[in-house]
Amino acid sequence: MDNIDSIHNIGPIKPKVDIPSVSPVKTTPVESKTSFKDILVDAVSEVQKLQDEADTTIKKLVSGEIKDVTEVMVAVQRADTAFQTLMAVRNKVITAYEEIMRMQI
Repeated sequence: MDNIDSIHNIGPIKPKVDIPSVSPVKTTPVESKTSFKDILVDAVSEVQKLQDEADTTIKKLVSGEIKDVTEVMVAVQRADTAFQTLMAVRNKVITAYEEIMRMQI
């Protein structure tokens, strides 16, 4: 019975990692003047940069400059994730545009 009583006296489980609180992001007047077009152009150029980096690391692996395959895989995965995210945003924008066009005036 001592074992059962000791089980009931166990306190709450506390995480070992402190999770920081998230506060709302405040925009400055400079940030609020960026247009949606500028944000999209920046995103596309960032995706292109990541894809170029992935291509470069693949070429270095093939030529023997890089021996660690994980470095190449990380670069390729980073470029793929950025591209998939960009495509998801594009699909959402197209869906929103089509929905607006279906609205009756």
